[in-house]
Amino acid sequence: MFDQLLKSLREHIVLSDEQAEFLTSRLEVRKVRRKQWLVTPGEFCRAEHFINKGCFRAYCIDEQGHEHITKLSKEGWWITDTQSFLSGEVARLYVEAIEDGEVIVFRKQVLEELYEHIPQLNKYFRLLYQLALVNNQRRIFETISNTAEEHYLRFIEQNPDWEQRVPQYMIASYLGITPEFLSKIRKRIMQKS
Repeated sequence: MFDQLLKSLREHIVLSDEQAEFLTSRLEVRKVRRKQWLVTPGEFCRAEHFINKGCFRAYCIDEQGHEHITKLSKEGWWITDTQSFLSGEVARLYVEAIEDGEVIVFRKQVLEELYEHIPQLNKYFRLLYQLALVNNQRRIFETISNTAEEHYLRFIEQNPDWEQRVPQYMIASYLGITPEFLSKIRKRIMQKS
């Protein structure tokens, strides 16, 4: 149940068996059904979620009712409304399961307790947030400097299994294009092959 999480932690920090036992005793595992939310706008996001199983998305809805996906995550990755979790402000994002899944819940108060008992977790989460910042900056740069086709090809190259797991309209939303435009891109790529 916690093997994937412990593997992820141990890739970045030293964690004794006793510390791992203490850590896992403070966490909760939550089964999530497809289309079920972990976070909704207007509530306070009080947990980080490590994905054990399944595929999730974070998104907002604009005033015209259009969805804008800001993050896609799968097994071994994390998902939450980071702004709400870190700042204490109300959430602005929905965090929803795309597939049936399972997450390990790191409640904020539990995380603070874990930092006290396992100081190296501070390093792990600092690295996690630094990596997220770098990836967000890279994504913004690619979005503004590459064509939609280049952006799509890079996305698929980095995440080859997403096309089988995530509906095309969600991939289009994540890339910042319409589903119709994504269909044209995919058709053009197939014709080149």
